[in-house]
Amino acid sequence: MIFEQRFLAGIRDVGERNEMTNKAILEFLNDVTNLHGLSVGQSTKDTGRTHLAWMVVNWKLRVIRRPAVCEPFVARTWAREYSKAHGLRDYELLDEHGEVCALATSRWVAVDTESGTLVRLTPEIMDRYAPEPERVNFPGFAFLRAAPQGLPEARRAQVKIARCMIDVNGHVHNTAYLDLAAEVMPEGLWRRHFGDLEISYRKEILPDQTVLLLYGETGGTHYVQVKSADGAVLHAVIALSD
Repeated sequence: MIFEQRFLAGIRDVGERNEMTNKAILEFLNDVTNLHGLSVGQSTKDTGRTHLAWMVVNWKLRVIRRPAVCEPFVARTWAREYSKAHGLRDYELLDEHGEVCALATSRWVAVDTESGTLVRLTPEIMDRYAPEPERVNFPGFAFLRAAPQGLPEARRAQVKIARCMIDVNGHVHNTAYLDLAAEVMPEGLWRRHFGDLEISYRKEILPDQTVLLLYGETGGTHYVQVKSADGAVLHAVIALSD
């Protein structure tokens, strides 16, 4: 089942050249995901009843053309396939002429909000989405897990987590990791609209933590690793390229 919702790019959603930022695009993908969940009784609005929360563990986004401020667009999503541990979900952004603006794929886990443990995905949970396993945006694609070995470290920074980054689940919101990446990237790069991005979330970041940000580049791809203040725990890896 393909679910779609019409949106409008607002001032808060755009950056340079009045075009939508990657963070804004991911937020609209979050929104259409939650609306799809609402249609089958599994949205954040339903969590008090279901005690189930969906959390993203991987994003992959490729932008073809960015909607501009005040431009309408349609976000589409569909569940693709699932295992006991996680579900895959793909997306399209279409402009008002039906042309594809962006493609994305993602991996999600379900969490029991009472126990904090992962929920085993079953047909009872997933079949209501009518998955479309044959509709694949990036055939053969494998999600990023870590930065390349031997990645040179060009910059580092320590940042205390701002309270405004904390979401309804009590940890740093998934798109806020792009704000963290901007804090360590070089001048001239941190505002760039990269056409391709991946984020791998490894461990949640809690309120009032301080994180260590490490930036490096290799082969034209810019990597930001988000670690605990002592560097012992990897929270996320972000990869950006043109």
